[in-house]
Amino acid sequence: MVHHVEVLVPLSAAGIDFSITKPVIIMWGTSAFIFLFLLVANWFHKFRMVEAFVYDFVVDAFASSLPTQRRIWFSFLMTLFLFVFFNNISGLIPGGEAPTSNINVTAGLAILVFVIAHGSGIINHGFHHISNLIPDGVPKFLYPFMFILELVSHLARPFSLAVRLFANMFAGHQVLTIFLGLAIVAPSILKLIPFGGVVMISFFEIFVAFIQSFIFTYLASFYISDAVGGAH
Repeated sequence: MVHHVEVLVPLSAAGIDFSITKPVIIMWGTSAFIFLFLLVANWFHKFRMVEAFVYDFVVDAFASSLPTQRRIWFSFLMTLFLFVFFNNISGLIPGGEAPTSNINVTAGLAILVFVIAHGSGIINHGFHHISNLIPDGVPKFLYPFMFILELVSHLARPFSLAVRLFANMFAGHQVLTIFLGLAIVAPSILKLIPFGGVVMISFFEIFVAFIQSFIFTYLASFYISDAVGGAH
């Protein structure tokens, strides 16, 4: 099934499509909201308490997966978690759409995590980071085979990240759309049944949005720690 993307401002240059779509506008909005929230949190104590609660949650949830250089990464992980979560639930707003139900968006986020993880590995270990792909204790004659195997494994990480988030958010919103359609076309006496389904699916979608944000951020923290730590 092809996921239709609404183009709001068509743009292209050198044959490359730079059109501004609805998911792009929503991501700009969620990014602005997160930025303003964190900015206001520095001014008002009550907002700072909410920010501290989210930060403490991120620290408690991902500390075990980041045994090295934790302080450097927690702010990034908190921002990533908030960005994914708010883009997950934006589809529940009337007229809204979840950008994370678009494979292009989740692929972009996954590639970003992949680049940051291995870029950080190279910064910390130089190009010796590449040799860290080979587990310790492997006989030298198996180096070429293990290098290819580990390389494929690392390249599969952004693919699995992207598909997992996309599939869960896309499927959930499709179910919600079906119940909304049934609520519209159902006879008056039966409208409460699909409407009740919409309410239940909406609450379930919020739960799924949180879980998927958590899983995406946890895996990102694990991949970063693996690259920065350089241990196998």
